Amino acid sequence: MDKLTELISSLNEECLGLAPEEILDVSIKKFGSKITYICSFGTESAIILHMISKINKKFPIFLLNTHYLFSETIDYKNKLLKEFSLTNCMDIFPEESLIKLEDPENNLWKYNTDRCCEIRKVKPLDKVLKKYNSWISGRKSYHQGQRINLKPFELLNKKILVSPLINIKKEEVENYFEINKLPIHPLVKKGYFSIGCIHCTFKTTDRDNVRSGRWKNDIKTECGIHLSRKN
Repeated sequence: MDKLTELISSLNEECLGLAPEEILDVSIKKFGSKITYICSFGTESAIILHMISKINKKFPIFLLNTHYLFSETIDYKNKLLKEFSLTNCMDIFPEESLIKLEDPENNLWKYNTDRCCEIRKVKPLDKVLKKYNSWISGRKSYHQGQRINLKPFELLNKKILVSPLINIKKEEVENYFEINKLPIHPLVKKGYFSIGCIHCTFKTTDRDNVRSGRWKNDIKTECGIHLSRKN
């Protein structure tokens, strides 16, 4: 067992049974300036942002801005940052030269969602993470798919991926919003329960499987930033 794997195992053991905010606190204290939050500003993002605001309002937060985000998502981002007094959030954009080379008509999403995701999310993420050895994600096991058996700390592409909400229940998410009076993403009222890029996000009536509205009629089930790849 190498040192990184040993560290992850130790952290999962240390955080066994801890509440999400406690896992988050342990992570931020453990990794210091080498951890960041990659935030989608989706329907449940307010929870981690609210928790972070109680720990460090200058904590580094990044939004992977693909140029395909809903205007409501941008508005929601600005609302949450202001309400929680978070002062260190940056938008990360895809490289324009790569867009011009591979997606000059902005239609790559129609026939190759994976490559579109790689250009607009994965590559910008990898560039950001050169400064960090760990990053926070909002993944939850009740989102199903490959997330069901994940642990709070995982090794992904030589970085430690921290998912403080992985074991939280859907009812607990709803309660957290209600108790803390958190703002709701404006698209939720329109039937969007998991929100990503415009072209890959659809309305759904299945509240028990919020991600059923993502990548409709596509075999894709997970964003590329959460998949293993060669470095």
